[in-house]
Amino acid sequence: MRIQIMMKICNYKSLPLWGGLVGLLLIGCTEPFDIKTDDSPPVIVIYGELTDEFKHQEVMISRSSPYFDDAPNVGISGAEVTIQSSNNEIYHLLENAGVQGLYYSRDKFSASVGVNYSLSVEVDFDKDGILDKYEAETTILPVVIPDSLTLEPIEMFGHKNYFLYMHFQAPPEENYYLFKINYNDSLVTKKLSRYLISDDALFRGQYAKGNLYRFDDISNWETDSEENRKRSIYLQPGDKIEARISLISKGYFDFIDQCQREQNGENPMFGGPASNIVTNISNGGVGYFSGYCTSRTSIIFEPLVF
Repeated sequence: MRIQIMMKICNYKSLPLWGGLVGLLLIGCTEPFDIKTDDSPPVIVIYGELTDEFKHQEVMISRSSPYFDDAPNVGISGAEVTIQSSNNEIYHLLENAGVQGLYYSRDKFSASVGVNYSLSVEVDFDKDGILDKYEAETTILPVVIPDSLTLEPIEMFGHKNYFLYMHFQAPPEENYYLFKINYNDSLVTKKLSRYLISDDALFRGQYAKGNLYRFDDISNWETDSEENRKRSIYLQPGDKIEARISLISKGYFDFIDQCQREQNGENPMFGGPASNIVTNISNGGVGYFSGYCTSRTSIIFEPLVF
């Protein structure tokens, strides 16, 4: 039996809307992969994001779970992991003592616009005594600066909602966007399954008003079901909302998009229905190595009139 495998990293709640229409939701060489499933051997899964934040950058390396296994991937120890920039800066990554397979840069650094970063992972994945090498690369795209955030009240069937809009000037060339939302300093879109992404087909080169997220008014709490309460964010006076915007490569856009479309899940791992997910990891590895810069803007919530 031969079917195509994909990553379990989906289950999203809200998507960007542009002009009232849903924005369909992601550097380096990308290619689809497919794997025999029945008794097929595991493959290496490599996932990492570089950002312009000055911090210890991280890369996760794990072994794929069996196709019908819901267990998380097992992290891989003992890898030699380096990141090298086109400016000949070399960063060595060390394994986190508390999280198997999670590697972080020994020195803090921030990704820079226009710079290409190459990832190298060497590990004896198949245990044959010979190191296997996996590579990927990403180039950091320019920054887009947002002007502001606004919240607009909308009442539907007696249910009070607030839609979060970001206002910014979109560059004239084709681009792909990643948005993330913070609520009171907690990252709402922390998991890849909840990333908000959009192409720019409807607003390229224009002044954009992007609908990023839907919040609930605190008055809905009493009438909402327990299930709705768990997945909703109820705004109260003084709450802080922050939104981030980044330009990402088409390859990473496609990777996130396909993962979100095909399978529920929270981490880069295997399982679920047949699919065909792009990857920029070489030598039969899967996952994605990406990088981007982020701009932020925020707003403090005050009650609005419906």
